[in-house]
Amino acid sequence: MLPEFLPHYSIGPFIGLITNLIMTILCLMVMAIYRHYRPLRALLSFYVLSVSLFLGWLIYGLQKSPQSILLGYRIDLASLSLLPVSWAWFISSLEGKRFGLLFRVMVGFSIFLAILALFAHGSLFMGLPLESHMVDPDILRPHSKILKPTIYFYCFFSGLFFSFTTIKKLFWNKGYGKIHFLPMGLGLLFWFLGGIHDGLRSLGVVLIFKTQILWFTSFWLSVLITVSVAIHFRSLEKAIREARDVFEKFVPPSYLRRIATKGLGSITLGEADREVVTILCCDIRGFTSLSENLDPGRLVGLVNQLYERILKVIEARMGVVDKFLGDAILCIFEGEDSARRSVECGVDILREVKFFNSDKEHSFGYPIQIGIGLHRGPVILGTIGSFKRMDSTVLGLTVNLAKRLEELTRILGVEMLISDGVANLLPYGHTHRLRILGDALVRGSIKPITLFEVYDQDVIEMRNLKDRIGPIVNEGIEIFKRGLIHEALLKIEEAQRISPQDIPTQFLIKAIKNRIRDGNVDSKSIILDFR
Repeated sequence: MLPEFLPHYSIGPFIGLITNLIMTILCLMVMAIYRHYRPLRALLSFYVLSVSLFLGWLIYGLQKSPQSILLGYRIDLASLSLLPVSWAWFISSLEGKRFGLLFRVMVGFSIFLAILALFAHGSLFMGLPLESHMVDPDILRPHSKILKPTIYFYCFFSGLFFSFTTIKKLFWNKGYGKIHFLPMGLGLLFWFLGGIHDGLRSLGVVLIFKTQILWFTSFWLSVLITVSVAIHFRSLEKAIREARDVFEKFVPPSYLRRIATKGLGSITLGEADREVVTILCCDIRGFTSLSENLDPGRLVGLVNQLYERILKVIEARMGVVDKFLGDAILCIFEGEDSARRSVECGVDILREVKFFNSDKEHSFGYPIQIGIGLHRGPVILGTIGSFKRMDSTVLGLTVNLAKRLEELTRILGVEMLISDGVANLLPYGHTHRLRILGDALVRGSIKPITLFEVYDQDVIEMRNLKDRIGPIVNEGIEIFKRGLIHEALLKIEEAQRISPQDIPTQFLIKAIKNRIRDGNVDSKSIILDFR
C-alpha cells in the first residue's frame, strides 16, 4: 500500500527511493563479505546518489512550500550531476583500470555543477519565485534558465556516451569476457531515452507517454547495473577458480593452506611453517642414457606417461608432490601415519613401474628402473626467491637425507631404502619385507642413519634369498655391537655365501675388514661411509 499523502506524480519517485534504499542496504551487506571487490564500491556510490536523487524528487513533488520545493530541486539536480562520476567509476572498476584523465575531468565538472545546484541563487541558476510546470500547472518549480538544462544535457549525454562505450567494449572484444558490459550499456541507453522523453515533456512536447518515465527507466538502470555486477562477479569467481586450479598444479594445495590463508593475493616472500613429515624421493635411473637413445618428443612423452601413473599412486596414498626435479619426484606425506602411507606408496610406485615396463605400448628396448629413498623428520615449508619470482618449497636436512637415500639405492643395488626414522614408525604387524643394512654416514649428515631395504616388490626368487640372509645379517650386526668383530665378520660372510651377488653384504664385509685393518675394534656399530 502506498502512502495516501503522496500525489500521483510522486508515486514514481517514491518507488525509486524505496527500491534504491533497499539496494543500498543489500550492497553494504555484500560489501561486508566481499570488501575487496572494487565494483561494489562504485555500485554503492550509484545507489546512494540514486537515493539522494529520488529523495529530492520526492520532496519537490510533495509541493509543501516554496522552500521545500527549492530544497528538493537542489538535492535532485546535485545528485543528478554526480551520477556520471559513479558510472565512470563503475566501468573503470569492472575493467580493473586506474582512473584516467576523462574521469578526473568529469569529477571536477560534476562537483562544480553539484555545488552550483546546492548553493547558487538567481533565475539563471536556481531561485525564486516559482513557476508553473508547462505540462501540469498545479506543479511549481524554481527558475533555472541555464543550470538545469546544463545538468540535464551533461547527464543524459553522459549516459548515452557510456552506453555506447560499454556496448562497444562488448563487441570490440567479441563478447569474450565482456558480457557484463551489455546490461549496463542497455540500462544507460534506456535511462537516456527516458531522460530525453521527460526533458521534452517538461518543455511541453509529448512523445509517447503523458507522464514522467525517468523514474521507471532509473529503476531498470539500477537493476541492470546490478546484473552487470552479478555477471562480472560470476566470471571473476570462475576465473579465480580456474587460476587456483592451475596454480595448484604448480603449488601443492597443502602449501596454499599455509602460505595463502587469505587468498592467493596474500602470498608473501618468506612465509614459513615447520612440521614433521615423511619425504619420499623417487628418481629414474640411467636417465642420461635414456635421453641419448630417444628423441626429445618421445622422451618427454614417455616421462609424462610414467609420471601420470606415479601421481595417481601418490594421490591414492594422500601424498603431495612438492617438486618435479627433471627425472626425479619429491613427495611429502603428512600426518601421524605418514610413515606407513609413504612406504606403501613407494611399494606401489615400484609395482606400477613394472606394469609400465610390461606394457608393449611403452616398450622402447630396455625397462625403466627407479630408486626410492624415504626419511622422516622436521622440515620448513615456505616461500623463497625474490619479490618478482617466488617459489614454494620444502627445506631442511630431512629432504637432503631422503635424496641421499635415493642416491644410495644405485650404489647398494636396491630399489627402495628407508631410514630407521620411517621403519620404527611402521605399525606393529605390518607385512612389509624389511631387512637392516647397517648404519651409514651420508653426505650432509654428521650422524649415521640406520638403513633398511624394502623388498616387497622383488621377484620371488630374490625375495626368498633376502628372507634367508636378512636374519643372518641382522645377527651379524648385533654380534658386532657386542664387540665380537671377527665373529660378526664370519656371520655376514655366511650370508654372502648364500647370496654372493648381494651388494649390501659386500659393503658390510668391507667395512668390518677396514676396522680390523685399522685396529678400530672398539666401535659398537658397523659404519658404512658414503660421504
